[in-house]
Amino acid sequence: MPSRPVSSTATRPALEVMGVGALEERAYRLLLRHEGLSSAELARRLGLASRRIAGVLRALGEKGMVSHTPDRPPRYFAAPPDVAVEALIAASQREEEQRQRRARAAIATLGAAGAGAVVRDGRLVEILSPSATAQLFVHMHRTVREELLSLTRAPMLVSNVDEPDHLLFEALSRGVRCRALIDSDLLSMPGWTEHMRDNAARGEECRIAASLPFKLVIADRRMAIIPLDLGRPGGPVLLVRPSSLLDALCEIFEMLWRAATPYTVAPDADAGARDALLSLLTSGLNDKAIQLELGISHRTLARRISALMKELGAATRCQLGFLAAQRAAAHR
Repeated sequence: MPSRPVSSTATRPALEVMGVGALEERAYRLLLRHEGLSSAELARRLGLASRRIAGVLRALGEKGMVSHTPDRPPRYFAAPPDVAVEALIAASQREEEQRQRRARAAIATLGAAGAGAVVRDGRLVEILSPSATAQLFVHMHRTVREELLSLTRAPMLVSNVDEPDHLLFEALSRGVRCRALIDSDLLSMPGWTEHMRDNAARGEECRIAASLPFKLVIADRRMAIIPLDLGRPGGPVLLVRPSSLLDALCEIFEMLWRAATPYTVAPDADAGARDALLSLLTSGLNDKAIQLELGISHRTLARRISALMKELGAATRCQLGFLAAQRAAAHR
């Protein structure tokens, strides 16, 4: 019995509408099913020469669909399908709305193929694997357009405090408003205040909270990620899409933000020193930690605190903390 002809629409690559070639889509689908393959393993599975697969992986990386570990040789991971399509759409903003709708519809067909990377739990929430979480964290920063919100506390899962936060800097350079709430416990960790100062100097709005209940990142109030078990750095992470739950998380952030102490980098040296001391005093750090942060002696710290008490009209350290908090609130 003769075989039935296959229609052209059945064989057309799903992502062709977004400029993804057939070979690139094959590699992407393969990485959705098998996480952490090396380029050699990918080439063998696809029947390609190593030079050819290198070009395919480079193209997918430029499109924001694939990233790799720093290992040698590197291991490659596909971005979750919905995250990948957002990156593709961001790269083609000038194209007509109809093309964007077709792309989103096409990417939905990859959901079944990505079951190994993401455990599905409806469209409003998903439980992400560690590799998918790392990919999503990067893509949220690269595709955010208006606002990035974060609650930052230990343990740190993705960011490295000893290195510049290039993802944040890229977002700030695009005009994204970035607001970070930092748990005061982090200020006693080596490098954290320098990290905050660097970020604030680049334009991040930063405040210090006495204590944060959980970790959170929200991009454009359309997507959020929350680690579900802070005791397990590689544990499950919840992805939340637009819903009443996401609205509640945004409101919780705003409530915590209003109650927190601003951390600022003043343009003038004297004002900068005063504001830095006020910020550290109201964040709950002890004198020794403040001395280390400011690089001053105990005698110098005592002299500056005495000057602040005189400036604010405080009779005691306790009253100074209260007046400093009032002053910070007045400038919010």
